[in-house]
Amino acid sequence: MNTTAQGGGVAEILSDLLPLAEELGIRHDWKVISLDEASGYFTARLVDMLQGYDTGAFPEADKQVFLEKLRHAVGKGPAYQADIYFIHDFQLVPLAQYFPWMRPAIWFCHVDTAHPTPSARQYIRQFLDPYAMTCFNSPASVFEDLPPEKVQVVTLGIDPFRVKNRDLPRDRGLQILSSCGIDPARPLITQVSRFGIWKNPWQVIEIYRLVKQEMPSVQLAMVGALEAKDDIKAMEILIDLQHHYVHGDADIHLLSDPTLITHEAVNAFQRYSSVILQRSIREGFGFTVTEAMWKKQPVVGTNVTGLQMQITHGSNGYLVDETEGAAAYTLQLLQDRDLWRELGAKAYETVRQRFLFPTLILDYLKALQGAQASASALVEPERVPLTHSPTSKELDV
Repeated sequence: MNTTAQGGGVAEILSDLLPLAEELGIRHDWKVISLDEASGYFTARLVDMLQGYDTGAFPEADKQVFLEKLRHAVGKGPAYQADIYFIHDFQLVPLAQYFPWMRPAIWFCHVDTAHPTPSARQYIRQFLDPYAMTCFNSPASVFEDLPPEKVQVVTLGIDPFRVKNRDLPRDRGLQILSSCGIDPARPLITQVSRFGIWKNPWQVIEIYRLVKQEMPSVQLAMVGALEAKDDIKAMEILIDLQHHYVHGDADIHLLSDPTLITHEAVNAFQRYSSVILQRSIREGFGFTVTEAMWKKQPVVGTNVTGLQMQITHGSNGYLVDETEGAAAYTLQLLQDRDLWRELGAKAYETVRQRFLFPTLILDYLKALQGAQASASALVEPERVPLTHSPTSKELDV
């Protein structure tokens, strides 16, 4: 179960993982619990707090409204029969506590919880005891007081056979860039990510402007299709950038139309941009970094949890938080293409060895094994048989 069938890293993981798991003989069904706008604003504030942004007192009234909606949405349906329930997303963490039939259960935290606010951590922690296993995508994000035997760190990986990760001929890639308003004959800096506060799009523009002082021909593309239903703030941030930061600069391209930003287009931007940035303030993992590195791009990233797992500073990319330092490394990669190629080759090799999909599958199976081991201790409630279907069923909150 998760909160969206498309858009964002979780939906992408599931769309790759479930068919492969079925081929391994592990039958799956995928249920999507969609959030309404009010719930979306509450969970957007919660994720900010989980990632360390102190927004003040926890919105207790909003929390109770959200929890009641969640309880009602899932409770109005039948108890789906399964051997294990895998709950993705922080939004759905209450499910195993509210619905005892939804056990044994595994909860997978996909956000960077290395530095949560105390109130946000307490909110999540109160729901974790009923889970047989909890999964995190980095050791730094694990809650310290969880029993070690109930924790599985899942190393994420990309599917190299996805459209956005396959080889893309240069002529076709440059044609796509041109169709998005990019001049393929001029250097291009790109960040691929949703338009969110934690992706720090404002600093991306500041870096571009510093580089442009030294290289006037440079262009900037910020690529983030508005398709994730659980990202309620993205449009607000996009409008803020357009009105207050672009200032009519024709060389800044904010690309958000999902009909334009297809997986093939993402492939083209990651593969044929001159330099890739990822300026996240928090990042649980960072698939867009992995994807770019797979395409032999050294990424100018930040010292956040997920990027530190993938980028070794000065070897396969750069980790620098300051705007001026990031601009200096970006300019260096633009001017020294031999260095860019050298670091890019190492970036590709890092992904090939450590961050492809089989690694994720192995850790996923370990989590299932851990949950299954605890199943014999549970008294199973009566359940309604599940009619197996490859498509997801949506429940609205």
